[in-house]
Amino acid sequence: MPTTKEEVVEQFRCQAIRDAAMRVVARKGYDHVTVQDIADEAGIAKGTVYLYFKSREDILQKTMSFSFEEFHGRIAAAIGAGGTFAEAVERVVRAQLEYFDERQEFFRLYLAMAEPLGDRRLKKHAAYRTHIARLTAMIEAARANGEVWDAPAERAAIVVASTIRDIALQRLAEKAARPLDEDVAFVRDYICRGIAIHQEKS
Repeated sequence: MPTTKEEVVEQFRCQAIRDAAMRVVARKGYDHVTVQDIADEAGIAKGTVYLYFKSREDILQKTMSFSFEEFHGRIAAAIGAGGTFAEAVERVVRAQLEYFDERQEFFRLYLAMAEPLGDRRLKKHAAYRTHIARLTAMIEAARANGEVWDAPAERAAIVVASTIRDIALQRLAEKAARPLDEDVAFVRDYICRGIAIHQEKS
């Protein structure tokens, strides 16, 4: 927590710059954003941005990291609530879709980090790796309980994250998204039927 007036001002300015960066990326895409764009969006001079961030990449990386903090909290709570694997998956799917519905600018930044196709920015980001590690641990626990077959846990976690992301993208693109409960049930069943122990491996 900030303790001095200077620290309060710095925290406020950094948050304003991160919020501006998120909005600009949502409109222009990751690769086309400049420091000047971010400064204009925040209503401050370009030089002021450099008092708090080293570079454009520093702004975008820190914006992603801060934006992920609340997201991580929701996912961790969903996984930590116990119950069966299917119940945990349902909570994770609901938490992630709800968060992306509520924080569309964050979701657009999340998507922008993964563009163009094949770009490794998102997959290399520490916040994304933390998310995948949590899903991996959830799958490993289910495997230890005999609930899922002996799939490579990290790869399965990537499939889970990608499936939820793509449904969230579809919801964003639709003028009237399907009811959340329907999408949650669909993704839960799609994931569970793919790696549940009673399914035969191809």
